[in-house]
Amino acid sequence: MKSSNPVFSRIERDNVYTDTAGATFGGITIKTGLMFLVAVLSGFFAFNLLLTNPEALVIILPVSVIVGFISSLIGIMSVRLSAPFALLYAACEGVLLGTLTTLLDSVYPGIGISAIGATIILFGVMLLLYATRVIQVTNRFRKVMFASLITMLLVVVFNSLLSLMGINLFTAVPDGLVIGITIFLIIYGALMLTLDFDRAEFIVSAGADKRMEWQVSLGLMITIVWIYVYMIRLFAILASRRD
Repeated sequence: MKSSNPVFSRIERDNVYTDTAGATFGGITIKTGLMFLVAVLSGFFAFNLLLTNPEALVIILPVSVIVGFISSLIGIMSVRLSAPFALLYAACEGVLLGTLTTLLDSVYPGIGISAIGATIILFGVMLLLYATRVIQVTNRFRKVMFASLITMLLVVVFNSLLSLMGINLFTAVPDGLVIGITIFLIIYGALMLTLDFDRAEFIVSAGADKRMEWQVSLGLMITIVWIYVYMIRLFAILASRRD
């Protein structure tokens, strides 16, 4: 069964294994932590730049979005280049999320740290639920998740095509429905984490090349970024309704 995360789908298709140094959970943890450190440092860089030289950030931000997207693709497709491009992706996402968090936190003080804390707690809870097998990744579960992902992508593509004609499906959506959709996307991201944990466990048990730890870490990072983006969006919507 395919993972809903493109990184793990790519790893399974490559089927790269080795008889020497294989991937380990410890290695994945260290590399994921390193990516988080890079993202945090680049986030602080974006924060300081926004305060001191916002004109430069106007140029750096779109470049970070483009470079981050390209880096994720290269990291997915190349085992040999996955390490540098995974770190580059983390740096670019740090700039993007650092800017987003700073801007939203300036309007609604406190939502940045709230979103970060909520994302960390959600990650820990899902890891615990997976480790204790409270949530079990079955073939049916994978099929439902994959079908849901395809459905969401089709909706996005359809809305993009309509927007070319000046029509947007989400312009007149009530706030309550927006909150519901955002919560659904957060829950979906949380469930994607269990698929990612399952895929990581499969790769380690199969003796995959140790270099593929970077691809696993990249996959986890992509999912966590997804969760954080919708988490801070949810806090921003709730804060705006409160004000």
